[in-house]
Amino acid sequence: MFFVFNKEKIASYIVAFSTVAVLFAMSIIVNRQNIMEVSAKATNENLPIYNVQTEEKKVALTMNCAW
Repeated sequence: MFFVFNKEKIASYIVAFSTVAVLFAMSIIVNRQNIMEVSAKATNENLPIYNVQTEEKKVALTMNCAW
């Protein structure tokens, strides 16, 4: 089994490994600084209705067309 490396392949490997190393280092730095996540939530958010407690026998058919 032979591995053939050319300049383009070596450059792409260097870019890939350095990107992973930078992202890994950034995650360590962020975790050490204990930065808290801030989440914003809209007050008029429409949430889906999964079930309703009722005495009537009814069925609802829903179709999710969006991914």
